[in-house]
Amino acid sequence: LENLDVSRKMGVWAYGESPIQVGYCNGDNHKLNAVEYHRSSEINIGATDAILLVGSEQDIEDDFTYDTSKIEAFLLPKGTAVEIYATTLHYAPCNAVGADKFRVVVVLPKGTNYPLTEKHEAGGEDALLAATNKWLIGHPEGGLPEGSFIGLKGENITV
Repeated sequence: LENLDVSRKMGVWAYGESPIQVGYCNGDNHKLNAVEYHRSSEINIGATDAILLVGSEQDIEDDFTYDTSKIEAFLLPKGTAVEIYATTLHYAPCNAVGADKFRVVVVLPKGTNYPLTEKHEAGGEDALLAATNKWLIGHPEGGLPEGSFIGLKGENITV
């Protein structure tokens, strides 16, 4: 995808010629399971209709927990591009109602979600760093790997 001319153009107009990575997220998902945020915007483009579950980083509590009742669901129609701001909590999209899968193109600064090179055990927000440029708060029912920060309170929202 990164070799396509449209990807080069997106790197210019959306990220000011900064290096980007273009990939996709697809599957069969109906639950929130976690929220993440980055220090940069992410662009999502619906290859199929999908549901985005989003929240606001400003609603994270001082202890880095987050109440899932503050999450809102939005339809991302096929062919539509949206900018997920750095302060927007989000995670994997969900299937649109009646669909058996979702497919979403994801554009991020190059290196986002790469493996970490250091241990992050300092506490505070550092405990949320799960990959490069990825801070993650998981739900107890989310099935995340051992060591993930579990701080979502409330229902594991189902679409």
